[in-house]
Amino acid sequence: METRYLRQPMRLVPRSFLFLPLLLCLSAGCLWTGTSPLPDGPKDAVISTNVEAKFAEDQQGGLSGIIVTTEEGIVTLTGTVHKAERKARAAELARQVKGVRRVKNDLDIRADFAP
Repeated sequence: METRYLRQPMRLVPRSFLFLPLLLCLSAGCLWTGTSPLPDGPKDAVISTNVEAKFAEDQQGGLSGIIVTTEEGIVTLTGTVHKAERKARAAELARQVKGVRRVKNDLDIRADFAP
């Protein structure tokens, strides 16, 4: 009587090692913050430049000395203006720029200030 041996394929990697990469891939989804690596709008520097250009184009004037900083679409205005109307106008113009999510108006009002 002839005995035949069935040959099983050689396993190079134990099954337990295959489970680990699968587990890591599945758990990586839990760590994802949900934020896109690509920005949805203009970069902060571009937003600041566009706000400054808007101030320069303003027909009423008096907005040239304002410092504009932007972080994650939030524009902060600092400096001094001579009227409350100028402070409000600066915020209004900044809000019109594409990519601005919010305006933080830290402008000081000084009647004796002359730009």
